[in-house]
Amino acid sequence: MDLLDRYLGAVAALLPAAQRQDIVAELRDLLESRIDDKAAELGRPLSKAEMEALLNGFGHPLAVAGRYGPQRALIGVELYPYWLFALKAALAVAAFVSLIPALVQMATTDWDVSRAFSHALAGFLPFALQLVGVITLIGAAVERGWIKTGDFGQWRVSDLPPVRPKRGWFPPPTRFEALFELVACGVFILWWVGLVEFPVAEMALTRHDGVTMTVGTIFSQLHLPILLLAVGQVVSSLIIVLRPAWIAPRAVAEIVLAIGGLILAGLLWRAMPWLTFSGPDGQTEALARLQAWLDLTLKVTLVVAASVNAGKILIEGWRLVRAARG
Repeated sequence: MDLLDRYLGAVAALLPAAQRQDIVAELRDLLESRIDDKAAELGRPLSKAEMEALLNGFGHPLAVAGRYGPQRALIGVELYPYWLFALKAALAVAAFVSLIPALVQMATTDWDVSRAFSHALAGFLPFALQLVGVITLIGAAVERGWIKTGDFGQWRVSDLPPVRPKRGWFPPPTRFEALFELVACGVFILWWVGLVEFPVAEMALTRHDGVTMTVGTIFSQLHLPILLLAVGQVVSSLIIVLRPAWIAPRAVAEIVLAIGGLILAGLLWRAMPWLTFSGPDGQTEALARLQAWLDLTLKVTLVVAASVNAGKILIEGWRLVRAARG
């Protein structure tokens, strides 16, 4: 039994002192039973090579001690799904926040796609790593009880979303889609109220060739209504993330927001043009063509937005009726 003693000694050295004797005794009984069974099967005592093969099959002493030792996982099995969900959301936030400045630079300067991509990637990597680190530290603190979660683990089956067939033209948004929508609206609100350094209203963006794009006063006049619509969209998204079974409240919120979107589209249509170009006298004809193309693009965008909001009223109204009928 020299090999068995050496194996158990290696395992014992890795175990907590208070539990060492009990665990080693349990392991000895288990392994001796396996050795006896194998010897009975062969009809003779095990050779040294066969004994070593049996012990190797049981596992490395470090792994065996880990099975019996205290829990050392950074993120436990129960907490892992929550950590993974938060990690996906954080990466989506990092990607969105890194992409927006690159797109703004492409629209207002002579940056090409490769330069914008490099700029976005350079901003994404450190920001994403920081978020991953913070989320992992918080998860580890929760796992060890350093951060108390209170009633977070308490839930009711009635709060779960109803089972729906996957077929259909207009499936309800998933929690991840609602979370991404929530993040996007949150970033927009921070930009809109001036907490993030971006131009908001009555701004002039000048390109390297002297061409200037000016935004009119309409956005200053509609600053509060647009902010309220964005906050309302945050509330609507939160319903899906926190209470996906609340079909009727979500439908009502979406209908109200869609009506507000229709009114906003109408006001922006009447204020056209609210983006204008100006530049050197020699570029008058080119600027006129650019202005006409921009006006047409914005009008098409407003028509599409109005159509989407009108369709949303019909779809959410249909869901509201179905929810009322149970």
